[in-house]
Amino acid sequence: MGNLFKNGDIFRWVRLIAGVGGASYGLYAGDYFLFMLGVLFVGLAVLNKGCCCGGCSTSTETKAIYKDFVKPYQDKRIK
Repeated sequence: MGNLFKNGDIFRWVRLIAGVGGASYGLYAGDYFLFMLGVLFVGLAVLNKGCCCGGCSTSTETKAIYKDFVKPYQDKRIK
């Protein structure tokens, strides 16, 4: 249980505060959609997940996609 709140950054705290605020206001106003959205944000913050769940991260490898097609330009006027 102690692992859940380690390695937090500012965005995790923003999600937690927005979730608690949205869920509490959703309960107060009787808006169940806002309450469920707040619960979702609290869940994302507690589990330390983003909205993409790692799907939008880019790879750090350098890949030459068009290596065989694109040749470096060489000016023929300069010798």
